[in-house]
Amino acid sequence: MASAKRKGLGKGLGALIGSNAMDNASATRSTDPAPAAPPSPALAALSDGAQLIELDPTEIRPNPKQPRHIFNEEALQELAASIERDGVQEPVLVRKAGDHYELISGERRVRASVMANLSLIPAVCREVSDRDMLKLGLIENIQREDLNAIEMAQGYQDLMEEFGWTQEEVSKEVGKKRATVTNMLRLLNLPEVVQEQVADGSLSMGHARAILAFPTASAQVTIARKIIAQGLSVRQVEKLATASKAERNTAAPAPRDPNIAQLEDDLRQALGTKVQLKAQQGGKGKIEIEYYNLDELERLLSLFRS
Repeated sequence: MASAKRKGLGKGLGALIGSNAMDNASATRSTDPAPAAPPSPALAALSDGAQLIELDPTEIRPNPKQPRHIFNEEALQELAASIERDGVQEPVLVRKAGDHYELISGERRVRASVMANLSLIPAVCREVSDRDMLKLGLIENIQREDLNAIEMAQGYQDLMEEFGWTQEEVSKEVGKKRATVTNMLRLLNLPEVVQEQVADGSLSMGHARAILAFPTASAQVTIARKIIAQGLSVRQVEKLATASKAERNTAAPAPRDPNIAQLEDDLRQALGTKVQLKAQQGGKGKIEIEYYNLDELERLLSLFRS
């Protein structure tokens, strides 16, 4: 490990575990001999049985179920500068896995700490099952609003598949409204290229929801390109979607079966009024005969009786 690395415990540690615990931990570190292995001394025991420790950020293994997939390089540089100046303000969450530590949540802080050349960062170590790794990582990211819309949607989908939850159960677990979860999950119906544009920030969540109103994948891809090229607002896209729907509704109907058309014409001539045949599957159907007043109805009834 490079000698230029700094030790960077966050200023918020005292508030997290109390000044007495910090004093005791400092006294312990000053009298104990330095361990031969990479340092991970327990600083204090927390109320839920977890421990606050110090870890080398380069040796923390990533969460295999991390819901976050995109890390903005510029934002990481800014966080690294803040950490280099003020330290890590909040511990990351880890679990012991064999002879190493595995990250549960806080990957941005770990990455930024490595960039800032910190030799030690604060971490809360908890016993967490494999099944809870995804849930805790997702919930932490949701609370911090660190995920883009597609990562959030995929996280909800993963929770449903991992735990067999319904959308209602997911909404309760993550503290979001059911409608929010439903709208997020709908984004996964978008073509992959459009999902990527939402994930990288080229399209907003509002744009994505408006794009869903277009009927086909090709139409959705086309409008997404148009939004990016022309800088269309969400309201403009919604208007285009409404116009597209109206155009589809007013499109010319498909040509009718000529045999049915001939039968309708024969009945019109026989009855002297408008007749429609509506064929259904299995040989079923309906015959609609129009009349325009009571005298017309009486005339038709007389024809039927005779």
